Amino acid sequence: MIFSSLQYLIFLPLAVLAYWQTRGSARLFVVVATSYIFYMSWIPAYGVLLLAFTLFNWFLGKGISKSLNTQRSIAKAYLICGLLVNVGALCYYKYANFFFENITALINQARHTHLDPIVLNVMLPLGISFFVFEFVHYLADVYKGKKPVQSFLEFAAFASFFPSQIAGPIKRYEDFVAKLRAPQKLDRPLFYEGTSLIMQGLFKKAALADPIAAIISRPFSTTDLLSAPDAWLAALGFALQVYCDFSGYTDMGRGSALLMGIRLPENFDLPFFSKDLTEFWRKWHMSLGSWLRDYVYIPLGGSRSGRFGLWRNLMITMMVCGFWHGASWHYLFFGATQGFGLIVHREYEIWAKTNSLAQSKIAVILGSVFTFIFVITTYSLFRAPDLAGGALIWRSFINFANLDCTMAEPLLKSGVLVIGATYFIFWLILSNLREHSGWLATIFSAYQNQLRIATWASACILVMASKPMEAVPFVYFQF
Repeated sequence: MIFSSLQYLIFLPLAVLAYWQTRGSARLFVVVATSYIFYMSWIPAYGVLLLAFTLFNWFLGKGISKSLNTQRSIAKAYLICGLLVNVGALCYYKYANFFFENITALINQARHTHLDPIVLNVMLPLGISFFVFEFVHYLADVYKGKKPVQSFLEFAAFASFFPSQIAGPIKRYEDFVAKLRAPQKLDRPLFYEGTSLIMQGLFKKAALADPIAAIISRPFSTTDLLSAPDAWLAALGFALQVYCDFSGYTDMGRGSALLMGIRLPENFDLPFFSKDLTEFWRKWHMSLGSWLRDYVYIPLGGSRSGRFGLWRNLMITMMVCGFWHGASWHYLFFGATQGFGLIVHREYEIWAKTNSLAQSKIAVILGSVFTFIFVITTYSLFRAPDLAGGALIWRSFINFANLDCTMAEPLLKSGVLVIGATYFIFWLILSNLREHSGWLATIFSAYQNQLRIATWASACILVMASKPMEAVPFVYFQF
């Protein structure tokens, strides 16, 4: 059941109505039941897998907490067991075929044989990368001394909550359970805010991300060298597509949760306006970034490990980030490019502290431009089918012998530029009006949610009217 599908737009009001018509344990049961209905609408059997994971981690969390003060070694053994089971399951479903394929390739190369790799016929469960990270965070925090969740229904709701279950944002259990126990009242402002976020996300997905995805599919699937203009347009297009797609999903998830009185954490904060790569990763997929910081980077030693230790920790953290996205070498290499970029930025920061030129406005502007170019260049590797495809795109970036721009015509005919510019101008006007006073600003401020809903609803209707009524899966469903 995809957020941008007609089924979800029917399911959500029914789930919200049932939620507000109940209280206490009955309301918790509604949250869990609707979440499992949502999750099992794809492959019902994986609902059993999610339930098994939930039971395992709930009991293990209670076991860790009970053993902490009396037998800490037992608590540590429980934690290690939990990490092995959770991460092991993620590796099995996501990386087993990758592992067997590469082991077989090494054996064939060493022994000059032609063995076929073992292929496991398993389908990646939706959202496993996200809920495994949430379980790891839960067990680690309980081991640090935080109280476990006593109510199984509360823990099941945390694990399965449908607005964030498939593609995040990654929740922190203490924050979520507190909001689950005392949700905000669904008054008019909250309703407008939630509905506005849903329409904004639907607009980003249907009006921007999907048309851009169709335009850039050919450049990223060809085996021929592209012209430099086509390569750069394709790279820029994917960066905008993945942002509109993923932030659109997050907007719809956060809006759906708000209709249930629960405020999920933000996941994006205008990342493409970042002045450097470190700031970009603080603003892009924020819940993943904070998780990697707390459970990978800091445990490795963070910035306390000396200069080369810091380099190592940044590189390992970002390679984990890259490999988390998919079982392929180009994802790992993508993570390595981000790690390298962060290392270079850290070294630049040290130099900039003693250089007045680096503090100037021109340096800040150039830093923002360079960061944007670095992001779209490296994200093209993320979009490529494999390392060879990524290398082809990178070679195409400097193919100035061919300046033909075959993407210009489909881009202009799609209407994406007009729709995107309208959205950006509308957002810019509203943002600036919040900073000013006067009667016009007062009117816009009072009715901004209604204006957003009307604008995005109109845009979505116009876009969908020219397309088949078929929802396109979100990019991060495959992760």
